[in-house]
Amino acid sequence: MKKILLLSCVLLVSLSSYSQSNLSIQLSERKLAPKMNLNSKIDGNNSGLNLSVPHNHSIPHETQTRSGVTKIKFGSSWNLFTALVSESQCLTGDYDLNLISFTHRQCFSYPGISGLIQTSFSTDGGSTWDTSLIIQNDINQLCRYPSGGIYNPAGNTNIDNAFAVISGPITDGTSWVGNYFASSQINATNNDIQFEINGNAGVYYQHMPRYSFTVTPQAKAFVMGSDYDYNSTATNIPFNGMVLNTGAFNSVTNKFDWNRQHINTTFAVDPTDGSQLFSTMGNIAFNNDGTIGYIMQIGRDSSNDFLSPMPIIWKSIDGGGTWIKEPGFDFSGITAIQPFLIPTSDGSPGRPYFITKNGIDMAVDYQNNLHIVSQILSAYSNAPDSLGYIYDDSLNNGTVRSLMFDFYMDPTQSNGWNAFLIDSIQVLPVASSLSNWTTSTGGIGIDARMQMSMDQSREKMFYMWQETDFTLDVNNYFPDVVGRGLDLVTGVPTYVKNFTAGTSYAADNFWIYVGDKTFSDGVGGFDVPVTTTGSADGSGNGEASVLHYFLKGVNFSATDFGSSGINSSVVNKEIKVSQNMPNPASDVTSFYLTLPSATIAKVEVSNILGQVIFTIPSKLYNSGLNTISIPCKKFADGVYFYSVEVNGEKITHKMIVD
Repeated sequence: MKKILLLSCVLLVSLSSYSQSNLSIQLSERKLAPKMNLNSKIDGNNSGLNLSVPHNHSIPHETQTRSGVTKIKFGSSWNLFTALVSESQCLTGDYDLNLISFTHRQCFSYPGISGLIQTSFSTDGGSTWDTSLIIQNDINQLCRYPSGGIYNPAGNTNIDNAFAVISGPITDGTSWVGNYFASSQINATNNDIQFEINGNAGVYYQHMPRYSFTVTPQAKAFVMGSDYDYNSTATNIPFNGMVLNTGAFNSVTNKFDWNRQHINTTFAVDPTDGSQLFSTMGNIAFNNDGTIGYIMQIGRDSSNDFLSPMPIIWKSIDGGGTWIKEPGFDFSGITAIQPFLIPTSDGSPGRPYFITKNGIDMAVDYQNNLHIVSQILSAYSNAPDSLGYIYDDSLNNGTVRSLMFDFYMDPTQSNGWNAFLIDSIQVLPVASSLSNWTTSTGGIGIDARMQMSMDQSREKMFYMWQETDFTLDVNNYFPDVVGRGLDLVTGVPTYVKNFTAGTSYAADNFWIYVGDKTFSDGVGGFDVPVTTTGSADGSGNGEASVLHYFLKGVNFSATDFGSSGINSSVVNKEIKVSQNMPNPASDVTSFYLTLPSATIAKVEVSNILGQVIFTIPSKLYNSGLNTISIPCKKFADGVYFYSVEVNGEKITHKMIVD
């Protein structure tokens, strides 16, 4: 029987005891443990999926040497704990102002204390930065873990009239005591700071309001907190729900008026100890005009228990005023992921196990459909006492891969959902006990930090993460910045692009943040804002000063989406076949077949005389995107034609072998 390991908790939450009392989110190390349980203090590790990517799903990676990428040092913090968790929204911006902003703990070279919070910003694409805006400037409050956003009043084009708004938790040096909510005009006027200490009269009890900070055109700011006691030493800490903080901009006082509401899911519980089975505190995302929003958690919903952690979704159609829980959905029913799932130990169909060990993110596209980026593994068992177990991930020299998907609402599917395979992650997150980033109380785990970004039209999606070349190490010790784009209108994706490999920044890109807004480069392409954070003295000491860098040049060109050589052909407005990549080809080339539903298709390659020289016999392909590879190493140099026959219709493209 395969060795199995539990996803004991996706992120172990622990309060470190060093002098500044920062909350440390750490990836757990490998250890057999009894159940998935965020409340538990057990230090366990998620394992991966013991399955290689099938040949017809091979994912093309760009092989050209990267150029034009520059790291620009723009700010600093007194320690790492600005950038420790990807769930904080630190990097964002505004299209009308061409503004990129980064919220962080104060630069260590400035007077004051480490508990002050600032927003640095750039209006020239990240080339130069203004770091003068200190929003939370009260030295009597020890503020931590900031998230932030930009509110730009409708029609405004003057950056001075925009507002930076922030939130996060407060410590008294030994425990978490409350939270801060603050805002300021970019020109440092109309500064407003609101401190809320738990236990005081009229204060809504919560911790860590830093999750998925977002500002909408409805003049509202949203950030998630939790009714969960981070200071408790109990084995099982009751989680009483997410707290949604909504700040409505008051144009009379020029500040945000905040109110709160509970978003509470009744999770399934472990029958042995009563612990709740969930693995995220919550994510939030809105559509382009801020009228439609979604909140998501990952866990087992007691009213719709599909026996492994899956997304639980709430929806608002009134700008975040009221939230209704969506009907439960069993993500096992998405046909695009079924080839990658291992049957359970009793032979039942495979069941996805959503994990957040490498990050999780969400966004809403131009059609108001929700997208969720996550890794999935395969649940091991259907037995009630073994529902927390998943198949072990032995990397097997990099051939076994844990897969990242974009799970998205798709009205063309009978069940309303679909999935796009982004890529695999071939290395393991670095366990805290093995990390080269440390604190006085132990190591700091390193994950892939998967995040999403969209262009202004919300028709282009960009997936970004940090990953080590598995030939260097099977752990994520030496990360590069990696990404992939997807045209949501045509269904054509880009290559997977490594933006730092081959540069002077290779293998040294930690704690990335990806802006939720991607900007046009003016020539048909797109610049994705990305920041990294490095140790100022090179020690990797998380309690010492760090430097923040903007990675300029993370660009997806128009040709990456097929405007030159990889346009899609469309049959019946549904079936799409892309041009092959690379073209010309010499070894292996690939193309994409997009289908509205699972369909049988046949692939043939013929020469200029019409002779068929290569065939992939008729077989069933999944709905959504399929990657099909053609081995052409033995083809003579010249012109060929590949065709896909679907439902009696044939789509043909020319390819070149050189």
